[in-house]
Amino acid sequence: MGKIKPNPRVQPGPSRPRVLVVEANPGYRSVISHVVELAGAQFESVAEFDHAKHQFDGKNRFEIVIVGTSDESQVTAEQVGQLRLLAQCPLIVLTESYEQTKDTLKIYKAGADEVLPKPFVPDALIGAIIAEMRRPGPVSVVPLAKRIELGGLVFDAGQRVVTGQEGKASFTKREWQLLTTFLASPNQFFTAGELASKAWGPEYSVEQFRSYVTRLRQKLSPFSAYCSVVTEKGRGYCLVIREGAINGA
Repeated sequence: MGKIKPNPRVQPGPSRPRVLVVEANPGYRSVISHVVELAGAQFESVAEFDHAKHQFDGKNRFEIVIVGTSDESQVTAEQVGQLRLLAQCPLIVLTESYEQTKDTLKIYKAGADEVLPKPFVPDALIGAIIAEMRRPGPVSVVPLAKRIELGGLVFDAGQRVVTGQEGKASFTKREWQLLTTFLASPNQFFTAGELASKAWGPEYSVEQFRSYVTRLRQKLSPFSAYCSVVTEKGRGYCLVIREGAINGA
């Protein structure tokens, strides 16, 4: 069976962000796609998770991915994580199990930036899409540097990559925003709320922040000789610098 082609309704345009809609239910898929248009973006839609993965073959890129899941069409937290790694962009998940806190936290930890309930309020989804499209980069001067050197590490802001003798680690936009927020104030402790607000704005939750800290720790683990994210009870979170200094270029 050949690969199913996506269903674009809006012709690609340079000024319109591209959104991939993944939803098995044709009614929901149509409504979500229409909401994407109302938010000022263009969309491509597919019905199955496997078809969604194929959209990232080659040079195909999207600014946002929206995934719908239900009892009839399950998309697991593991699959959400796979899609996030492929997409390297914000991920919005619409789920009928939204009220089950455990499932929602699993989805956040897997890589979702937003989790909204089904049936969803169109204005809420429009707001989430617009918020992701509007989201500025980090506001500190450190993230504005194109190149940051930390001991034997090089932080490439253009590619969102950290490189050292130990290897290379790539980061999503949200991960990079949090990492450079830490870099702006190394060896200083902040609460989860303070760091989330600095990195992304006040609407981000502590649960989302903690899931991103877990990702940063995993990706920075090969470079632990230089730096690591630590937590101390009563003090908060801190990027500990063990060697070198930060030099913006």
